[in-house]
Amino acid sequence: MCPLYPVHLVLTYGAVVVCVWAAGLGTLVGAVSKAATFKIHYLVNGTPVDALEVHEGRQQRVTFYIDDLPPQAAEVYIRDENPDHLDHIGIDPDKVSVSPISEESGGNYTGLGGSFNLTGSFLGFTRVRLVLSDGKNDSELMVSDPVNVKVQRGHRVLNTIFIHVVIAMVMVAYINMGCAIDLKVIKETLRRPVAPAIGLFCQYLFMPLVSYGLGYGLFYDTPEMWLGLFMTGCSPGGGGSNMWTYLLGGSLDLSVTMTFVSTIGAFAALPLWVFALARTIFQNGHYTRLPYRNIAMLVIGLVVPLGIGLLIKWKSPRVAAVLKRLLKPISIIFIVFIMTFGVYANLYIFSFFDWRVAVGGLLLPWLGFLFGFVAAVATRRPFNETIAISIETGVQNTGLAIGVLKLALRELAPLGDITMVIPIAVATMTPIPLTIAYIARRIQQCRKGKSASIPDEDEEEDKLSVQLSTTNSASPLHKAAINGHTKTILA
Repeated sequence: MCPLYPVHLVLTYGAVVVCVWAAGLGTLVGAVSKAATFKIHYLVNGTPVDALEVHEGRQQRVTFYIDDLPPQAAEVYIRDENPDHLDHIGIDPDKVSVSPISEESGGNYTGLGGSFNLTGSFLGFTRVRLVLSDGKNDSELMVSDPVNVKVQRGHRVLNTIFIHVVIAMVMVAYINMGCAIDLKVIKETLRRPVAPAIGLFCQYLFMPLVSYGLGYGLFYDTPEMWLGLFMTGCSPGGGGSNMWTYLLGGSLDLSVTMTFVSTIGAFAALPLWVFALARTIFQNGHYTRLPYRNIAMLVIGLVVPLGIGLLIKWKSPRVAAVLKRLLKPISIIFIVFIMTFGVYANLYIFSFFDWRVAVGGLLLPWLGFLFGFVAAVATRRPFNETIAISIETGVQNTGLAIGVLKLALRELAPLGDITMVIPIAVATMTPIPLTIAYIARRIQQCRKGKSASIPDEDEEEDKLSVQLSTTNSASPLHKAAINGHTKTILA
């Protein structure tokens, strides 16, 4: 017999009673909570809706109809339950008196309710909840289930201006580059494509994999941001890489060649990586439609202005020499414009910045620069080619990444606009090490006294090309003088 008999029977009975009491109390609390909510119907322009949607800078009239309104309810408070502490919407008024609604103002619903104005303030997602009050001491009688609200991106004039100015400046810069590149060097590069092959390896193997890994470590709980970083890593080299290569003394011929090859390669590499890994990041995206038209426009936007520049160089070497000398100041103006007005035009998107976005925007291009440099050094490429490969690897075409994200997340808008924060962060952080390198290079040149005692290499080449272009029409004595000057320079 149990030594605790009959105490153990009492203890067992007590334990059972406590468990039953706790279960009954939980059920009672749940029933009370359920009873404290009420069903509500929302209508916009007389049409019933399950969710609300408004564009930035626009206003909608929202009508609501309440089921089973308690007799003591007199007013309704409209609350914005914002999960990210951003002011996405404006509600006016935020307190509405309950009144009868006719079918003319409420569609197929009749009864008691009210209406309020919903204004889109900032793109994103939020929720609205209605709270019933007796109108006397502001006590909460009942609350409604929250309704989801989407604020779609509105038209921004600054963005339109920025995009058109950037396109124009890039076209002008590529025309100037066409006057600076040498087709013989490009043909030789394509005949023995070791450097472009290294660039493609870095661009379409290392960058997609490192962007996938960085996204896994930084944005595992926010897959849409992870997708934005991955799409940026899968994009080809950007047009800014050519300008930075020229400013930092790299091989412009190789840089332009690699940009062309990587953009053509995007037709195959981009869908391959998207179909292979995108769904492991974000399953709800639509990846069957990719912006092949945008890629084709990138190719055309590269080839046509370069062709114009080459035509100018062929027909008028004097004009080409002038345009070549303008390439450096144009590149500097373009970069300063991107880093100032570009940031200002997209300043709204920085509201979604946090430490993870900043770290991702820093690490992706900086690791690309490092890996491209190491790969070029390991294969014993010349220093000017090493600079070109490094920059071409780290500078991504963030515009194409934004286009891919908008298509993939079109049905989940404005999610595609929100994930733009990742490509914009990458584009913002990319120039930082390049700017430091350019300043260091200029300081080094000034210390060596190059600018004062040694003629600029570009100016000497321009003078030489102009002189050689006039050889056909010069006198024999003039030709001999030009040839003698040429030998002196080459020596």
